[in-house]
Parts: sequence; structure tokens; C-alpha cells
Amino acid sequence: MKKKQKRNKRVILIIGTIIVLIAIIAVICFGYFHKGDRGFFATIPTVTIETPQKINKDCTEIIDLNVEISTLEENLYPAASFCISFDPSKLEFVGIKEGTVRITDSRSSSGYQLPTWSVNVEKSNEIGQINLMYLDMTGGKYAFTKEALDETENVLFHLCFRLRGSAKKGDIYELCLEDAIFANVEEEKSLAMTTNTLETENGRIVVGE
Repeated sequence: MKKKQKRNKRVILIIGTIIVLIAIIAVICFGYFHKGDRGFFATIPTVTIETPQKINKDCTEIIDLNVEISTLEENLYPAASFCISFDPSKLEFVGIKEGTVRITDSRSSSGYQLPTWSVNVEKSNEIGQINLMYLDMTGGKYAFTKEALDETENVLFHLCFRLRGSAKKGDIYELCLEDAIFANVEEEKSLAMTTNTLETENGRIVVGE
């Protein structure tokens, strides 16, 4: 009887071990195929909106937030776009400033230049959504590349805001990336939130004394 119980426990242990192994393999396979040929352990590029230190509620100066990219893949990205939501009743979007991330430009002595982003400031404040876009009409001569990206100079652009009169101590204003993409001519090589090939980290503005 005791031998039978031991045998049963051994069988249950073996079955349990097999189930755990199958689950682990399934997770790894899902991760690999979900990320395509990038592989399960590949570093996914991440776009981050900076969260600054607390802002004084009576501050009238422009609040400058970095929007950064951690890395890119070995492809050309002739277009990029971002959609960022904010509360226009608490924050006034006043525009963007150039960052440090460059694009390729064979005409330049250095081989690079800064991109020109398009954004409608007035519309952004009307709808509480900032839509930024960069588009290289040549399809690749003036593109974002990993080669042009310096890990210590990784600011895509700066978001500039002012606090509105309704700002109160203790308020937290979320700045949320609703959509983000670095587009390649071949769609499967693009980096995007919707395909989980581009990750994002939202920012916030916290109002202090």
C-alpha cells in the first residue's frame, strides 16, 4: 500500500514538472513569435516622456520635458509620429523644441542633421492631444537610424507647457503616449506600440507648493 502511494506521488510530481516545463516553453515561444525575428530576449526600443521634479503651483515659466528614445534597430525609419494626450484645462501646450536625436543627411558635412517636426499647437490645446510627425519625402535619405543615435544624446524633442490658472497643489497631470511609431518602407520592419515592437513610458507633471 505504501509503495503504491509513493508511486502515485512520484507520478503526480512528474506530471506536474512536465506541465510546468510545457508552460515555460509556451511562454518563450509566444514571446519569440510575438516579437517576430527580433527574438524573445531582444531589447525593445522605448520612448519615454520625462517626469520632472514638482512644479510650484504659481510657476509662470515654461515647463520643459524631454521625450527620449532608448535605442533603434538596424533599419531606416523615414517617418515617425507620436500622439500624446494631456489635460488642456490644466496645462497649456506652447510647442516643442529640438532634441538631440539626428537623422541622416548626405549633404551635411557631418552626414546628419536634426529633424523638423510638424505639430499644430492651437489644435493640440483644443483637443487635449499633441500629434507630432516627421516625414522624409524621399523615403530614406533623411531617416532615423541606430547609427545616428547617440545613447547619451537621445532626446527626440522637448515638450513645452505652462500651468494654467486652475492648477492646484497636489494635482498630477498625466502625459500619455496614445500612439507611437517609427515607420519603415517595409511595414514588418516598423516599430510601433500596436505591434508591441515599441514600448512607451508615460510622464506626469506634479504640482507642489
